Amino acid sequence: MDNKTFAVKKMSPSLSVYIDLLRVICAVSVMMEHYPFSSNIENFFTATNYAYDAVVVFFVLSGYVISYSADTFEKDRRDYAANRMARILPVAFTAVLLSAIFFLAVGDSRVDLYGDVSQKTNGVITFIQSITFTNQVWSSNEQPFANGPYWSLAFEVWCYVIYGVMFYYRGWTRVLLLLVLVVMLGPKQLIILPMWLAGSLAYHVRFKATLPRFVLYLLLLLPIAIYISVQAAMPRDWSYVYAGRNVERILGFGLDGAANFGWGYLLAILMSLHLYAFQRLFNEVNVDLDILFSRLVRFLAGYTFTLYLFHVPIIKFILAVTGLDKTDLLGGYGAVVYGAVFVAVYFIGNVVEHKKVLFRGWAHFVIGRFSQALQRTSRS
Repeated sequence: MDNKTFAVKKMSPSLSVYIDLLRVICAVSVMMEHYPFSSNIENFFTATNYAYDAVVVFFVLSGYVISYSADTFEKDRRDYAANRMARILPVAFTAVLLSAIFFLAVGDSRVDLYGDVSQKTNGVITFIQSITFTNQVWSSNEQPFANGPYWSLAFEVWCYVIYGVMFYYRGWTRVLLLLVLVVMLGPKQLIILPMWLAGSLAYHVRFKATLPRFVLYLLLLLPIAIYISVQAAMPRDWSYVYAGRNVERILGFGLDGAANFGWGYLLAILMSLHLYAFQRLFNEVNVDLDILFSRLVRFLAGYTFTLYLFHVPIIKFILAVTGLDKTDLLGGYGAVVYGAVFVAVYFIGNVVEHKKVLFRGWAHFVIGRFSQALQRTSRS
């Protein structure tokens, strides 16, 4: 790729900071829905299911950023696979391992926090399903060791795989690989996939058409207005009644995290339009990445993946060993518990989320050895 092409494709600093800011807001929102530290916040999240909206926004942002990365930095499918492995596996594996340790240590004593303790009898299966991201295939709905937020990662990882097949393969090889994935993963993955692809589409069409600025401002602001009006007027999980429930009747099993897909699709469209317009309007805006706000946002964004996957097991463990419950967080302990979570996330994230160069090298080594083994097998 020559310098001119790279300059055109390179993400603008303004968009980079904005995406990081959205990631921070979404990660904190998910934690606050699970464990709000005031009754007003609890009432807000109970009424809106805003955490689900945050997950949908994560899907859209992921589709955009992964498409950008594949198009700009990764020269082949090995690079693509190595980067995804380096980003996902260390955080996911450690999150499942820590969740299992906490679950086995205190799960029996706090059924109110950990629910079904039967996972102790099939813990190995649960662990394998979780680290292979097969805990949501077909009718399965395993939340590893009471770590609820992990459900969305299973869908997101397979979106990476599906997009990698679409982007790097051609002809019948691509068709056959996609068919294998569809049969293996089941309908829930296909239902979630368009939300992720909405972000990918926003990236790929970002320079395809020249629109007047007033239209771009309309695309930037109208999705926000529509989102607020729909959330204010409609009850929680309203689209399930019209779409999700009917699909469940056809399939014969629950859609679980994909059940509210009707609203998820609308929100993904709104978010992708908003992201597209922001990119077009502010692509040339020079944002100083060294100013305090930008540095703070980028610093916090560097821990959002860890925060998303670790906050539930950490908070549940704190509540279990202290004898507190969720209502105690509303009564003044919330700030202390949140502080403990942030400190833990900082130290864990420095190991599992900030060593991507090291993990990328390991991933390339594993992929290289696997490719060599396949070549030897094909020649024999």
